[in-house]
Amino acid sequence: MSAFKLTRSHVIEAFAPLQETADMARRNAFFSDSVVPDVKWTVAGQAHSLIGTQNSMKEHADATFNKIGKRLDGPIKFVVTKVIVDGDKADDGWWTSVELKGEATRRTGMDYNNEYVWLTRFNDQGKIVEIRSYFDTLLSEMVLAEPAD
Repeated sequence: MSAFKLTRSHVIEAFAPLQETADMARRNAFFSDSVVPDVKWTVAGQAHSLIGTQNSMKEHADATFNKIGKRLDGPIKFVVTKVIVDGDKADDGWWTSVELKGEATRRTGMDYNNEYVWLTRFNDQGKIVEIRSYFDTLLSEMVLAEPAD
């Protein structure tokens, strides 16, 4: 039996690097230190172009972050607004619900202010092994319709 027990403070600490938009090494610590490389990342939905499940951080970045990022002046600043931790470990790991606000400036000069809920599953080492992402897909589609250059 693992001695690890997921806590709210562990989740907040894991997500903290996503607030960084200037120091990319610090920001990328979220992906290198808190997420396993073969993370299962699902973008939920039925009627938008970003939906799907990828089975690695690289696949997810190519399918989502990189597409949106081409239309933004810089990285999205993600700020955690709520964390709910399931106090009992499920058979497949520790589950949390993380609500985030994402803010950036689009290349058009308009704001990109989106709200997210990421259902996250942590393993016994405290790393994220699965994310199910929910967000304002209409806003994302509007941004994706803008020029990438």
